[in-house]
Amino acid sequence: MTTYRTLAAVVAAGLVLFALPASSAPEQTPGPVELVAEEQILEVRDAVIDALWLKTDEYWHAGNTKPVVDICRMVAELDPQFVEAYSVAAWVAIQNGDDDQALQFYKQGIERNPDSYELLHELGMQYYMLHKRDPQGALPYLKRVAELPAPVPMKRTYAHALNRAGKPQEAAAQWMRILKEHPNDPIAIKELKKLRAEGKVGEER
Repeated sequence: MTTYRTLAAVVAAGLVLFALPASSAPEQTPGPVELVAEEQILEVRDAVIDALWLKTDEYWHAGNTKPVVDICRMVAELDPQFVEAYSVAAWVAIQNGDDDQALQFYKQGIERNPDSYELLHELGMQYYMLHKRDPQGALPYLKRVAELPAPVPMKRTYAHALNRAGKPQEAAAQWMRILKEHPNDPIAIKELKKLRAEGKVGEER
C-alpha cells in the first residue's frame, strides 16, 4: 500500500510543481528543455498509472475492495481524464451497497469530463434503475447522452426513461430521432409502434 501511495504522491507533486508558473518571470513559450521535461514527467505519470491500475485487479480478486477505491481516487487525481477510474470506483461502491458514494464518483468524473457519454449514461442508469428508481432524475444525464455521438443502445435508454417518467410524447420524439439516424432500428420501431397502439401518441403525419 505504501509503495503505490508514495509513487502516486511523487508523480502528483512533480506535475504540480511543473505546472506552477514562476511568480516573477513573464509568461513565456516553453522551450525545448521544458517540453522534454514535461514529456518525461507525463511518461512517468503514465507508467505509475499503469502500475496502479494493475493493482486494482489484484486487490479485487483478493476480495479487498477498499484499496481498489483508493487507487481509483489516486489515478483520477493523476489523470482527471482517466474516465474508467471514476466508473470502476462507482461500480465498487454500488457492489458495497453505497449508492450515494457511487453518485459522487460519477458526478466528479462528469464535472471533469463533461462529454463522457459513458459516465453520463452510467449515472443516468444509477438514477433510473438503482438510486431510488428515479427516472425523472435520470433525464438530464441521459438527455446529454442522446446529444453526444454515443452508441444507439445508450440513446435508447433516454427514450425508455422519458416514457417511464410519464413523458410519452418526448419519448416518441426520441425514438423518431433514433429512426432518423438508424431507419431499421428494431427497438425504436417496436417501442414507437407500442406507444401508438396504447394511444399515448398519434400517428406520424
